Amino acid sequence: MTNIPENLDRAVGRSVIAEDEISAAPVAGLMAAFGHDDPDPLPGDALPPLWHGLFCTAKLPPSRLGPDGLAKDEGLLPAAPDYPNKLFGGARFEFRHPLRIGEKIRKESEVVSFNLKEGRTGPFIVALIEHRLSNAAGIAVVEQNDIIYRAATGATKPHTASRPAKDAGRATLPAKPVWSRTITPDPVLMFRHSAVTFNSHRIHYDRDYVREKGYPGLLVQGTLIARLMLDMLAAEHPEFAVGAFSFRSGRPVYDDGDFTLGAAPTPDGDRIDLWALDHAGNTGMTAQAHRATP
Repeated sequence: MTNIPENLDRAVGRSVIAEDEISAAPVAGLMAAFGHDDPDPLPGDALPPLWHGLFCTAKLPPSRLGPDGLAKDEGLLPAAPDYPNKLFGGARFEFRHPLRIGEKIRKESEVVSFNLKEGRTGPFIVALIEHRLSNAAGIAVVEQNDIIYRAATGATKPHTASRPAKDAGRATLPAKPVWSRTITPDPVLMFRHSAVTFNSHRIHYDRDYVREKGYPGLLVQGTLIARLMLDMLAAEHPEFAVGAFSFRSGRPVYDDGDFTLGAAPTPDGDRIDLWALDHAGNTGMTAQAHRATP
């Protein structure tokens, strides 16, 4: 196939609205999952960067889910029968002002474009989705996601994304991290993150499912890795206020071994380069955090 499927073309410009209230319970849950023994979050506390993903999540009944636990058609992105395998390729975030516990928020999600690409394993489609999260003060977070549609193959294993993100992870990894952290993707961490983000994709928590599909282990969520990166940055460099963040997925990271996070600032201190290496030293993700401008 050399054209974008017609039903995808028709979806460009489609938007979906979700509303929610930022409650303390999911925030406390993720804090516990990350090993924090902090006081309970209180109304007015600011969400850490990327934690807006705990809210405005789709709550779909089982009848609207496929065998893999993903939505059959989530109302925003339609299915493409010739490209049935979807994965998260990368994302870019702009943080304009904080979101706080107790606030009512509104999320507008829009399909921006579809682009047909040619990769090592054949054609694939990159969908660009933009999410705009607002509170009473206006737009607080702008998020762009790259969703990769891949054709069916003989194997159902996740593929490494082929250049899905325009800005994330282009820099060569520094020779040595300034800060690093070893993460053990144990079942408790994997389960808690899937639960608090209401992510029902079975590849992240169902070991019988991944064994049946021939995967080497459970797939560690890209957003979990990204949130752990920023959690490390907040602990090691608390005075660095993140104004923008981007990440690009590389080789899949499974729970068959520990993975390592690394980070190093640029000489001017205005950008932090971050990366994740699996237990064999393969690059699973690269990312960049930019300092917020005054």
